[in-house]
Amino acid sequence: MSLKELKFVKINPSGNITLLYHQNNIIKDEFKAISKVSMTKNSLDAEQVGFINTTHLEMMGGEFCGNACRSFGAFLAFNDDSFKDKKIYTITCSGESTPLNLEITGTAFKNRYFAKIKMPNYIATETIVLNNYQIYIFYFSGITHFIVESKEIDNFLLELIHNYCKNYGILNFGVMFFDSKKLFMIPYVYIEGIGGTWENSCASGTSALGFYLNTYKNIDSIKINQPGGFLIVSIENSNTFIDGPVDIVAEGTSYINIHNN
Repeated sequence: MSLKELKFVKINPSGNITLLYHQNNIIKDEFKAISKVSMTKNSLDAEQVGFINTTHLEMMGGEFCGNACRSFGAFLAFNDDSFKDKKIYTITCSGESTPLNLEITGTAFKNRYFAKIKMPNYIATETIVLNNYQIYIFYFSGITHFIVESKEIDNFLLELIHNYCKNYGILNFGVMFFDSKKLFMIPYVYIEGIGGTWENSCASGTSALGFYLNTYKNIDSIKINQPGGFLIVSIENSNTFIDGPVDIVAEGTSYINIHNN
C-alpha cells in the first residue's frame, strides 16, 4: 500500500459534486482506485472524479461527462487572470474524440460561473419495452442513456436495464427517470469498475432527455429540475447545449492509500 498526496479541486455543477485531480504523479491504472476512495464520505464525498492535464479531462472510467467538462471550464476561468465577464475555452474529454467548446460566464461571486457546453450528438437511438415501460435509448460515444418517463424510481426496471446492458456489452450507462408534469429528472449513472450512483444532476443525461423532448414533444429549450439543482438544455441548429451554474467549492491536498499490485 502506498500513500498518494494529490492536488484536487472540488466543484459543484448543479449538485453533481465533482473532484478534479491534477494528473501529476498519477498513472492511469490508479484512476479507478483513487476515485473509489475519493468518492466516499470518509474522504472527499463526491459523485464523480476526473483527472486533468493542461486542457484534457480524463474521467475515472474513461467515460464522457458533461458536468465534469463544465466544471473544468469553470476551473480554467477561476485560474485565468485574463478572464473578464465571459470567455470560451476549448478542452478534450475521454469518451469523445471531438474538441469541446465551453462558454464560461462570470457572476457577482468570484467562485461561481455559468458554464455552457455544446454537447456531443448521439450516434444512434432506439426504443425498447421493459416492464411495460417504453424506453428511449440514446447511444453516445462515451456513454449510453436510457430515458424513462416515470413519476417515481422503479428499482425492478433499473435491474432489468442493468441486465440489458450486461447482455449487450454496454459498459457505462445512465437511467434518467423523468416526470414530464413536474419537469423533474432523477439520474442514475453506472460506470464500469466504479459502480452505480444516484446523482444530483447529469449533463449528458439531460442532453439525451433534450434529444428525446425535441424529437417526440417538439421542445427546443427547457429547464430540467434535478435533485441538486437545474440544467437548461437547448437544441440549436441540430446541436445540443447544456447550461447551468457551477461553483468552485474547495482546493487542497488529498491523502489516499491505494493498494499496489
